[in-house]
Amino acid sequence: MTTPLTQDIKAAALELGFDRVGVSDAEPLREAERAILERIEAGHMDGLRWFTAERARLATRPQELLPGAQSILALSASYLGQREAPEVQAGEPRGRIARYAWGRDYHDVLKELARELVGRIEAIAGRPVKARFFVDSSPLAERAVAERAGLGWFGKNTMLLLPGASSWAFLCEVILDLPLEPDRPVKKSCGACQRCLDVCPTGALVAPGVLDTPRCISFLTIELKDRIPRHLRPLMGSWVFGCDDCQEVCPVNRRALPARIAALRAYDDEAAFPRLVPLLEMDDPAFRARYRGTPVMRAKSWGLQRNACVALGNLGDPAAIPVLASALVDASRHPLVREHAAWALGRFEAPRARQALDAAWLAVDAESDLRHELELSLAGAA
Repeated sequence: MTTPLTQDIKAAALELGFDRVGVSDAEPLREAERAILERIEAGHMDGLRWFTAERARLATRPQELLPGAQSILALSASYLGQREAPEVQAGEPRGRIARYAWGRDYHDVLKELARELVGRIEAIAGRPVKARFFVDSSPLAERAVAERAGLGWFGKNTMLLLPGASSWAFLCEVILDLPLEPDRPVKKSCGACQRCLDVCPTGALVAPGVLDTPRCISFLTIELKDRIPRHLRPLMGSWVFGCDDCQEVCPVNRRALPARIAALRAYDDEAAFPRLVPLLEMDDPAFRARYRGTPVMRAKSWGLQRNACVALGNLGDPAAIPVLASALVDASRHPLVREHAAWALGRFEAPRARQALDAAWLAVDAESDLRHELELSLAGAA
């Protein structure tokens, strides 16, 4: 039977706006450590320089993250927005942003709720408590904690699937020095379903539960601070920040909780389906004014514009040619934006695109990376 202390703390978490709450003990997560180390060794974490063996060890030992830890609260909050994609208009190509980034920055929103929850826990417990909370930016194997706390199970797309709530959910954990009654893990699985593996555009889900990070569109559009591999660009569609393809086909997500916390919902169409031509025309101050306080800031203005070039090349709307041609020859632009603009122009058969590539090829240094990109685009390389 759940203790009154545990019941009252769970009730406080739900009252604050969290959708699900479970409790885990604070023992080492040895299976999670083993899985992380295997993926590091296999190269599936390449590009995430901070994901070292030492970090894997720390992330799976809660008592080292908070000395005296006795239990962990695992919390979830839905971010599922209901906004539909605007009707496609010729001459106005739009990109796509992953649902989790439609609203305000979830790190800030959930950390504020966690702080308030710790205050309520101290009032309930009648004493100060030692606590440390985590929202996707500190060393803790959060999904492994949530799984052990009974919130859900690991799907074949590596997401935590929450029965009755879906995978459209943020996780937040609070390590406490309080002895709480732990919950039991959920005894469910994906069974024979592998829709997520089949739909992944780049084949990043190389096996059930195994993500090859360097091929994932979310990695390519957010974490990668270099040029996107040419062979992956045509597979990225119109995604400019993140990717939801594997979640959109998941049967568990048919029964999904809508976002209760208003700050996590999209505030306009541009937050979810940005017009790409204006995005590519933005200067850095305009980017900061538009995306300040949202997860999209992580991509930086040049990264989002690099991604916009790829999306424009994939969408093939001729309205993009002038802005791509302008970005190509603008020496004030980030070099990677210019390179990806060259690639995008190479996707068009229109004479204007070819003319822009020819003119740029004559004007750039023969040894530059941009010259190489131009040569490939002019030669019709994919």
